[in-house]
Amino acid sequence: MSNSKTTQTELMEKLGISRKQVQILMEELQEEDLLSREGMNRNGKWIVKINNSTIV
Repeated sequence: MSNSKTTQTELMEKLGISRKQVQILMEELQEEDLLSREGMNRNGKWIVKINNSTIV
C-alpha cells in the first residue's frame, strides 16, 4: 500500500482488524520511528521509514 492518504478505516477493512488495533499498531510504529505524521490531521500524510529510506 503506497497511499499516504489511506485512512485508519481503510486499513482496518483491508487488514481485517479493529480500528483500535490499527491505532495501537500505528502508535508502536511511531515509537520505533518507522512511521511519522507530516502536516495536520485533515490534510497531512503519513511517512513510512524503511531501511533509512522514506516512503510517502
